[in-house]
Amino acid sequence: MRTEIDMERGSDLHERVKEYARDNGIRHPRAYAELIENGLDASDNDN
Repeated sequence: MRTEIDMERGSDLHERVKEYARDNGIRHPRAYAELIENGLDASDNDN
């Protein structure tokens, strides 16, 4: 899955995605997609 979103460089979201990408050895578009999937999974577990 490829995700494209406008993120301002230096924004909180951009920095979190960069950190996640670095920590997991993946590229930014994949990192953003994984973060979304993880959030959805967590939301499903709350219900």
